[in-house]
Amino acid sequence: MLLELRVEGLAVMESAQGQFEAGLNALTGETGAGKSVLMAALGLALGDRGDQGLVRSGQERALVAATFSRFEGAVEQLRGLGIADAELLVLTRELTAGGRSVARLNGALVPVSALRELGERLVERHGQGAADRWVRESEQRMGLDWYEGDAALELRARVAELWERRRLVGEELESLRRRGRAERLDLDQAEADLAELEAAGLAEGEEERLRREREQLLHLSRLREAAAGLRDAVEGAEERPGAADSLAAQLQAGRAVSGIDPELDAARAEAEEALAILQDLGVRLGSYLEQLPADQRRLELLEERLALLERVSRRHGGSVEAAIARREEARRLVGGIGSTELEMRELGSRLDSLAAELADLCAELGRLRHGAARQLAEEVTRDLREMLMPAAEFTVSLWTDEDEDGVPGPDGRPVRVTADGWDRVRFLLAANSGDEPRPLSEAASGGELARVVLALLARLSRRSGVGTVVFDEIDQGLGGEAANRVGELLLEVGRQRQVICVTHLAAIAARAHRHLRVSKEEVGGRAASRVAPMEGAARVEELARLLAGRATPAAARSHAAQLLAAVGGA
Repeated sequence: MLLELRVEGLAVMESAQGQFEAGLNALTGETGAGKSVLMAALGLALGDRGDQGLVRSGQERALVAATFSRFEGAVEQLRGLGIADAELLVLTRELTAGGRSVARLNGALVPVSALRELGERLVERHGQGAADRWVRESEQRMGLDWYEGDAALELRARVAELWERRRLVGEELESLRRRGRAERLDLDQAEADLAELEAAGLAEGEEERLRREREQLLHLSRLREAAAGLRDAVEGAEERPGAADSLAAQLQAGRAVSGIDPELDAARAEAEEALAILQDLGVRLGSYLEQLPADQRRLELLEERLALLERVSRRHGGSVEAAIARREEARRLVGGIGSTELEMRELGSRLDSLAAELADLCAELGRLRHGAARQLAEEVTRDLREMLMPAAEFTVSLWTDEDEDGVPGPDGRPVRVTADGWDRVRFLLAANSGDEPRPLSEAASGGELARVVLALLARLSRRSGVGTVVFDEIDQGLGGEAANRVGELLLEVGRQRQVICVTHLAAIAARAHRHLRVSKEEVGGRAASRVAPMEGAARVEELARLLAGRATPAAARSHAAQLLAAVGGA
């Protein structure tokens, strides 16, 4: 709990400090005396954002130090920051006129975020905007979970984690579907291309071979005549011997002089080589003549085939080689047709599994919420009736919304789910007999809404895990017997948690275990606020001011003394 708050050089506070106790602590003072500055100082110590404009005019720095008793679990947090364990936690914040902000924990420099993280475990704060906050559905659902306790909060965290996993898988699946649609377009084109290219029966080097054959057909007679003439010259024709026969006959006739003259022998050897060449040439020419096309219709077929190759080439890359490459690419695409669809099926299966698991968690959380809703409604209704709303009926409504993209709901229908679960939560109020329950924003007047919020906060804060709860002027618009019941509620919370309440109500201040007053006076020509404990006669005077201002001081003091005696104050 908070033991002491010390402030130096912050706005109207030149130097002030307040000590706090267990139970209910009341903080009172005239409007503008500096109560909001004291709350701002506490906020700075708890890691709120600092503003150099808060530094008191004429001073170089502002310093705030909040001393707390150590809470369970603080040792681990201190160890994580490299700070030795201690019985007290001193959260210090310094702001300079130049805009510098320094945070310390037990004297050691720490990031402001460390104070903020620690502060969330030390203090729960409810400010003047509490009423506005509690008309929002998201806050009502969070409050209901908070009221139910750790089981609901743990389930809520698990739902949020699972919901995020499902969201990411859903995004991945949708991305895959978009990619699949694009691939489908590519695949459709690939299938069309492959059908055309397979039908074309393309082969490497075919075009060159066909063009050569076409040239042969175009000049067939001249090629045949030239080849036949060469062959006849080499092999002879009819009774005219060819060059090969003549050379062979002469070589045979010259055998008789072989070995006489080496020079002639060398010439004969060259002639024999020439004969071999002529004989081979004759064979080649004969083969060439045999393979020359004999059917002129072949030319028409070649022209048709070459036209097809040219057409296919133009559509698929500009050459037969490019068209063949496109065919192979299309084959790969068509061959991989099932991969994306398989991946989508796997993701869809994961999504269904996550949806079923999420539905189970939401159902379990919903059961806890329905039980908590009944109990909270009974308790808040009882509190309201004790705060001069005798016919009030507070209810908590829970329902789900259908959503075809949701998860299987309690009756099998798909329902909408968020990171908070599938339950919609709404706090309803029937303020008077015969009234239909309506949302808080519609059913309650300002004073009635303030009483509802105080009843809610008292119930929720009682279950809070933090040691200190701060209520900053959330009792505005209340008075009379309603104020007495508010004081009793705060005392109830104070039996389990330290409560610090900034109030203008004597009925609350009189019930406080410790009463502090913030006052403003002029010192050296400048306004300065101070914090002082109210005890004995001073407390009676302050309660009298809260009751009647300065209009009837004697009667107000008497009333204040009676109030203190009635509620057991000092």
